[in-house]
Amino acid sequence: MNSSVLKIKERLSIVDVVSSYLTIEKAGKNYKARCPFHNEKTPSFSVSPDRGIYYCFGCGAKGDIFSFVEHFEGTDFLGSLKILAERAGVELSSFKSKEKDKTDIYYEIMEEATSYFEKIFHSNKEARSYLLSRGINDISIKNFRIGYAPESWNNIHDHLVGKGFKKEDIEIVGLIKRKDDRYYDRFRGRIMFPISDSSGRVIAFSGRIFKKIDSTSNIEEAKYLNSPDTPLFNKSNILFGLDKAKGSIRSRDYSIIVEGQMDLILSHQAGFTNTVAVSGTAFTDTTTDNESKINNLGLVRRLSSNIIFAYDGDDAGIRAVSRSVVIALSLDMQVKVAVLPKGKDPADIILEDHNRWGEIIKKSTNIISFHLDRICKETNDIRIRGKKVREIIFPFMVMINSSIEKSAYINEIHRNTGISENAIIEDYKNFEKTQKVTNIVIQNKEVSKQGLNSRRDSLEKRFFGIIFWKGTSEEHSNTINGLQSSFKEEIGLDTYKKMLSLYEPFTDSLSFEAEMWYGDKIDILLEDTKEILLNLKEEIFREQASYLLLKINEKEQNNNKENLESDIIAYQKLVEKIEGIKKLRSK
Repeated sequence: MNSSVLKIKERLSIVDVVSSYLTIEKAGKNYKARCPFHNEKTPSFSVSPDRGIYYCFGCGAKGDIFSFVEHFEGTDFLGSLKILAERAGVELSSFKSKEKDKTDIYYEIMEEATSYFEKIFHSNKEARSYLLSRGINDISIKNFRIGYAPESWNNIHDHLVGKGFKKEDIEIVGLIKRKDDRYYDRFRGRIMFPISDSSGRVIAFSGRIFKKIDSTSNIEEAKYLNSPDTPLFNKSNILFGLDKAKGSIRSRDYSIIVEGQMDLILSHQAGFTNTVAVSGTAFTDTTTDNESKINNLGLVRRLSSNIIFAYDGDDAGIRAVSRSVVIALSLDMQVKVAVLPKGKDPADIILEDHNRWGEIIKKSTNIISFHLDRICKETNDIRIRGKKVREIIFPFMVMINSSIEKSAYINEIHRNTGISENAIIEDYKNFEKTQKVTNIVIQNKEVSKQGLNSRRDSLEKRFFGIIFWKGTSEEHSNTINGLQSSFKEEIGLDTYKKMLSLYEPFTDSLSFEAEMWYGDKIDILLEDTKEILLNLKEEIFREQASYLLLKINEKEQNNNKENLESDIIAYQKLVEKIEGIKKLRSK
């Protein structure tokens, strides 16, 4: 096993690591907590100091300090290694993968580009003077690694090619573009804000226009230009500044979401270090994406379910905050909205008086009171107020589970608008009926994405890590090959090939993880492999059964009898397989 991994394990216990993220309680020899990987009210997440592992009896999540950080932070194994190495004070210079894969190269390119942009920035007095005039100080410039992309068409291209990187790889990470057979820089004449993952590795850039490249052109260039989606960067999975804000979000137990880089950096300067920025990223209505990777709002929710949206005070900002709040409420977060003066953004207010910004954050209100106040200021006409309440406020009330809260809001609407309470209740009930079908669909999506796929992904990664590693002897290898053949036969060759193709590009890192996990615990390798395969088969069969049941229900509702009988038989067979796995587990 790699010496860096061993040193980290020697210095950090599973209790040290988990307790820095969750509130844990002593339970005999072990500790318990509410699982961060699925919603639960009763703690089923167990931490064993003796074995150095965690296990959730609710969703099946398990592992050591590395897998916990990997899944909690939404990073990969090497990202969790970096986070824990910094915490343990361990140098990673001795860490070497067997063969450098593409992902490692992409990270190297982004790091080299960041250093280059930083160097250019420090030699550009105009760019530095501009940031200082906007209130950003030298400490923030250094901490956020702000840089500058020169005005010409091929600076970063020539620099990175000169460092030995391939043009194709530089294009893949979004730094250059190709037209015909020529490459040119994507970012030119822009102040560069590096976007990092939760472990602090640069994965993308947001460039603010500073100098117009072609003064003869009438085309208006975008104020901000962000990196495209790449193998490192998915705009639904990242928030700007989260790597620097995550500790403060955990300790203060709430996050502040702003829109831009300037807003975020000035917020941090003013002491609001629990602030992160949207900066062109997008929220989705689940905590994970289509590949079961945790997204931006899902990660913030793990750090704290309390959130304050502090978007610009203009009409666009109000529309954006409304969209974001609906998503946060659907994920069962406790949401507030900061009320900003019209035409002002957080950076403006902080520059004028950061104490005033503190008061605005302190006076943040719920989204319903926020919109109700706006509606009442806009018009005195009860009919128009009623129409706006239905259009703007009712969609938020539908997201609230508590009948007591809903009753309180109905009373508040009545007091502020003058509309009779009975009329509000009747209108709301009619509105609620139209939303039930939509809510059922959303819930089914959430269950299928989070409940099934996220656990399956974890099991698949562990299984293929074992397959790629094969253990430490021929005996282990033969036994694992036998289990692999049996599993392949049961789930079908096509399904197996699709799974294998997803993980083959990560052979080195996954096999290293398996070696790290079982290198000194060979006695439980085969036992764990059997258990992993049992759980993985159950997840695959459950997923297939879930989709098949939806298909059957849809056919029955539409009176479509085509292949209905064969679908029902296939569903019953899957149920029998799942029941068979349960019986095996109970023996």
